[in-house]
Amino acid sequence: MQINNLAGIVHDSISYITTYFNLEKVHTFIKPFAKNEDDILEHYYAFRKIYKIDPPENLYLFSFFDGKNPALIIAYLDKNFPNLDYTPQSVLKLFEDKDKFRKFAYHYFLEPFKNEVNIEAIIKGDIRNTALAAALLAAEHNNYPMLAHKLFYYFDILVDELIDYLKLIFHKVTLYHNNNKNILKTTIDDFINSDHANVISKSFYPGKSMNFSIQTYAVSLFRRFGIKGSPLKNGRVTLIIGDICTSSSPIYTDYKYITEESASFIFTTPIMRDIIDILKKGEKTITQLSTMIPYSRSNITKFILMLKEELAIKVSRKDGKDVYYTINFPYFKAAKIVLSRACDDILRSET
Repeated sequence: MQINNLAGIVHDSISYITTYFNLEKVHTFIKPFAKNEDDILEHYYAFRKIYKIDPPENLYLFSFFDGKNPALIIAYLDKNFPNLDYTPQSVLKLFEDKDKFRKFAYHYFLEPFKNEVNIEAIIKGDIRNTALAAALLAAEHNNYPMLAHKLFYYFDILVDELIDYLKLIFHKVTLYHNNNKNILKTTIDDFINSDHANVISKSFYPGKSMNFSIQTYAVSLFRRFGIKGSPLKNGRVTLIIGDICTSSSPIYTDYKYITEESASFIFTTPIMRDIIDILKKGEKTITQLSTMIPYSRSNITKFILMLKEELAIKVSRKDGKDVYYTINFPYFKAAKIVLSRACDDILRSET
C-alpha cells in the first residue's frame, strides 16, 4: 500500500473551491447516502471556520457545476492527470500554460453553442464571434453576467487569480491534513477491510482481479463519501477515498458487471439457495445460519463469501465479533433484468 498525500491535498483544495460555488447541489446530492446529515460537509465547514479563505467571485466560472458535467477545473485536471498523480506544483504548472487552458475552457463552455459561434475563431481572437459567445454565456450564467465578459477579454487575469488562490489553498489544506494525520491511514485501512473495496472492484474494474492492499491511496476530507479511481494499469490503480466513505451505503455500484452466468451461479447449489431463502427474511450471522440449515460452518462460510463477492448479499452490521449478513436487494433487481433479457432473447427465436 502506498499513500499519496499530495494527491489528497490537491483533490481537497479543488473540492473546497467547487463546493463553495455549488454548496446546495453538493449537499443535495450527498444527503441521501449519509446516515447523519451533519457528517456531509463537516470538514468543509471546519476548514472554512479556521482559515477564512473563501475563493474570489472571479473563480465562479472555473468552478460552476451544472449538475451533469464536472466543473471546468475538475474536467481539465481529469484530462491532464488521468492517473491522479497530481501534486500542487504540477497543477500550478498546468494552469500556467494559459493558451492551453484557454483552448480547453472555450471548448468546454461553448460546445453547447457550436452551431451559433465558431469556437476556433474565438480562440484566434475573432471579435464578432467572441462578442456573441460572451452574450450567450452571460445569459446562461445570469447570476454572474460580467464573468462571461471577463472569460473572453481578461482570461489571463482570471487565471492569474486562480493560480494565486491555488497557492494559498494548497498551503492551508496541507496544514489541515497535517492536523488530521490520524484520519488518513485509518481511512485506508477501513476501506481495504470493508465491502467497499469489493464494490469498487466490481463497479470500476469489472472482470479484473484487484488486490487492494497494494494500491496507491489518497484521502479526501472534503468529499467525505466520494471515491475516485484512476484507470487500471498492470494491476495498479490510484484511489482517492473519502474519510467516511465506508460508513455510507454502497452508492458506487452500477451492477454492469452482472452477467447471465454470474446471476444464475448464485442459485446453482442447494446451500446458496438455502442461505438466500433465510436471509431474505432478515439478517443472520454465520453461527445462526449453521443452526438453521444442515451444512457445516466451514461450508456456510465459503458460500457466504462467494455470495458476498458477487454482491448478492452484504454485511448489514457488526456486533462485537458477530457479523450480520442480509440480502442486497438492488443486486437482485439488476440480476432480474439480466436474466429476463436472456429469456426474452430465447423466446424471440421461437417461430
